Order: sequence, then structure tokens, then C-alpha cells
Amino acid sequence: MPIRAISDKQYKGVSELYRKSDGQVTGYYVTYRDIDGRPIKRRVDADNRDDALLSLSEIKQNIDLEKQGKAMSSTVRKPIPSVLKKVTATTKPLIDVPVNNMKDHQKIISAHKGIAIVSLIDIVAFDDINILYGYETGVSIVDQMQSTIHDMLKEMDSNGIFSKHSVETFSYDLFNVYADKLCLFIKNDFNHRLMDLIVKTLLTKISNHNFIISDDNHIHINATIGATKAEGSASLIFAEKALKEAKSYRSSYIFHDSNATKNEHLANNVYETLISNIKEKTVTPYFQGIFASADSTVPYKYESLMRILDSKGRVLSPAVFMEKSKDYRLYTQLMIQMIDKVFDVMAKHGTAVTLNLSYMDINNTELCDKLMYKVKKMKIGKCLTIEIVESEQIQDIDMVNEFIFSLKKNGVMIAIDDFGSGFSNFDTIMNLDIDYVKLDGSLVSKIHDKKYRIMLESMVKICHDLGIKTIAEYIYDESIMEAAIDIGVDYLQGYHLHQPSQWDSVKETFGLGQAVNA
Repeated sequence: MPIRAISDKQYKGVSELYRKSDGQVTGYYVTYRDIDGRPIKRRVDADNRDDALLSLSEIKQNIDLEKQGKAMSSTVRKPIPSVLKKVTATTKPLIDVPVNNMKDHQKIISAHKGIAIVSLIDIVAFDDINILYGYETGVSIVDQMQSTIHDMLKEMDSNGIFSKHSVETFSYDLFNVYADKLCLFIKNDFNHRLMDLIVKTLLTKISNHNFIISDDNHIHINATIGATKAEGSASLIFAEKALKEAKSYRSSYIFHDSNATKNEHLANNVYETLISNIKEKTVTPYFQGIFASADSTVPYKYESLMRILDSKGRVLSPAVFMEKSKDYRLYTQLMIQMIDKVFDVMAKHGTAVTLNLSYMDINNTELCDKLMYKVKKMKIGKCLTIEIVESEQIQDIDMVNEFIFSLKKNGVMIAIDDFGSGFSNFDTIMNLDIDYVKLDGSLVSKIHDKKYRIMLESMVKICHDLGIKTIAEYIYDESIMEAAIDIGVDYLQGYHLHQPSQWDSVKETFGLGQAVNA
């Protein structure tokens, strides 16, 4: 079972242990240097490469902290509270030695009575700074960052920014959480607009600041910020989540109002609804017809769409529950029910169906194993199309191609959703073995605009030249349908032709056995 390095730079230092026969990943290794500079490779407990990367990050942070503690031979100091009062702001810059105890910080934050804002400020490429300039310089950079934050907040207060937003006393603490991460704990409850202004000012201040590395030299650095508005012990966790998302989406800043999210959960009982659907097995597939351009009376195949039921038996759309199901880590259980029920329809009625999977789904071993088991056991791969949604998130093309290859061996076809929504889509269709592309609905809806029509027509031609068939979604009236047919689209989908419904309703509308198998 050889070990394969991951070529994606984001996962530098992470490698996969896989079986040569089928390419299945069976574990993850991380590579790093210990406190004495010796190269180390060890296996970590991780379900996917992101978890492995997180483990590697934690290992490196601990090593950095050990080295910094060794270099400074200093004891840990508690954070100094800073309070900025109108006109009389005299806060002295806080220079802290890094503290490797998240629990201590959380205790301080949790002790605050009322809503507060917690921001985690991560120095971009801090490992490179340590390697290039040494750990002592890295410590100095963190100190300078803290001083920069203090000076900026003091300046904003002196300019009356806070008082304009009805904040008479702006109070905060500043912690050095990890080697490259600071925590700005703001002891105020104010609106998102003020927080956005603070972050925008801070990011500009950091990027323009000359960070001193020697008497005659300086560098420029950037930061990533994740923030949350919360009350209680979960605040730091929500801030960590926001920071992780910001890094994942390559954004400089993401804000989560966890207090509002909590209230929303309580009001809508989303968690209880999800659990109920899992226990009662009430996940319900809806089906929407996909029609050949040459015949818009009978569906060529159907796209399956997940729905669940609330406590009163009302059908809920994915917009209500999908993201929450992922937050609660319940999505896989919902999706496994969905696969079972969709395959039952295909098996009983010989119906061609499209099943949507995201890049995250393809990375989910449990989900993919379930899918492959059903495909092989029921031998109805020829009826199935897997539609890869959110394809712009694909990071490992080779891994996705391995997944596609294993499906195609069993007759399954592959489609890409929302083609044209980003430049990455063109790279995707050039590197993946796919059969269909679904033209982005936001473009199709503008097909009467000459510029969009030209763009769509070009996409259709490119796909046809590559041997790929095209599907136009968002066909919501006759004129859009005619325009889509006119530019050469192969298949059509939208409310004008068929609204999603349960299978019994589909049978009633089109008649059992009338759909043509793919």
C-alpha cells in the first residue's frame, strides 16, 4: 500500500496511504520537522485530507510555541484588558508571550456577561516568516501586530468612530492564542456594520504597515480574520469556524453571528426536524423532468431533489435544512436515505435518474461506498447519472476522476452543474471525463440579451466539439425554451415543462414506464 503525496499546495506536508488495486485512501500521513529540525513522518487520525491538514497545523503550532518559549526563556503573562473611553484613550500597547492554553482564554471570554465579539486574526504564511527570518523575528512580528491593532483601535476611538455608532466605551482584550494567531475580544454588542469597518480598517492597516525584521529592513504581511458575535463558551469555537471558512474560501474575512444562528435554530427546530426525518425515514425524493429538445412532452430522465418533512407533515425545501444538516453533521444520514429511495424508484420503474453529489460528498467515504454498493448490487448503473454540483470547489482532479472511472465501469454517466458560472468550469470539463454539462441557470434566464446569447451559444459549441451534451435549466417560459433550442441545447429543464413532485405524482402526470432510459 504505497503512500501518495498530494500535489495541491494547500495540503503541503499531507500524504495519502492508498491501496494500489482500487486507489482507495485508507489513511493519512503528515510530514514536518521537530523542535531540533529533524524530519518526521507520522500517521494521524483523520477522516479526510482537511482533518489531516488541521492535525499538521496543530503539530506545527505546538512546535513553534516550544521553540519560541525556548528562545525567549520567558514566563507566560496574562492578557492585559484594554478600555478605550471617549477622548481619554490612553491604552498602552500590549506585548504578550504566546499562550498555548485555549481553555484559559475561553474562561476569560466566558466570564464576560452579555453579548461580545470574538475575532481571530491569523498571520498569513507565518511559517515562511519563521523559516526565512528565524523564530525570534516571528515573535517580534506578533508583538508588532499587537501594537498595530492597539494603535488602530485607539485612533478610531480618537476620531469618534465608536461614539458615532452609539458605543461610548469601547472595551477589549487582546490575546496571543497561537504562534501566528491573535484573539481580539471586544466586550461590546454592536452591529455588523461597525465590525466590518473595524476589520476593513485593520486589514488595510496591517497590509500597509512596515513590519521591522532588522535595523535596516522591513516586510509587508497580510492577515485572515474570522469573527463571531456570541455569548458564552461557544464564542471562540464559532470564531475558529469562521476563520477556517475564510481560509477555505480564500477570503480575508468571514463573520458568523452565532447568537442569531442559535436563536434561529431554537425558533425553527431545525435540529429536531432533521433527527425526526432520520429516525422516521421520511427523507423524500422529488423528481423534475429533463426533456430532449426534440420532444418536450415526455421526460428523457428525471433529476432527483431532496426534501424533508416538518412536524406537521409539510415539505421543506433544501434552503431551509441543507446547510444546517451539514453543520450538525447529519447530512450523510439524510443522503444515504436519499440514495436508497432513488435507487428503489429506478429499480421498480426502469427510470433514468440524476443524483446530485458535491465535491464534499465525493470526499465522503461512507457515502461513496454506499453509492458504489448500490450500483454494483442492483446493476442499474445505466439508469443513473451523477451530477457534480458546486464543481468550482473541486481541488483534487485526480481523485474525482478515479471516482468517475469507478462509476463509468458500471454504466453510470456524469454531468457537471452550473457550467459557465466561473472560469474554473472550463478547466473542469477539460480534465474530467463527463457526458453532460448543465448550463448555469442565471445565464439561461438572460438568453434574450444578445451578449448572454452569444456566450451560451459558444458554450454549447465548445461542449459539442468535446462530445459533451448540454442541458439548459431555468426554462420558465416558452420564449426561453425556444431560444435555448435555437442555440442548439440538447436537453431542457425548468418549471415551464415540469415542477418537481413526488414519484406518484410523476407517474400520474407522464404515465409509468414512459421515461426513456439513458
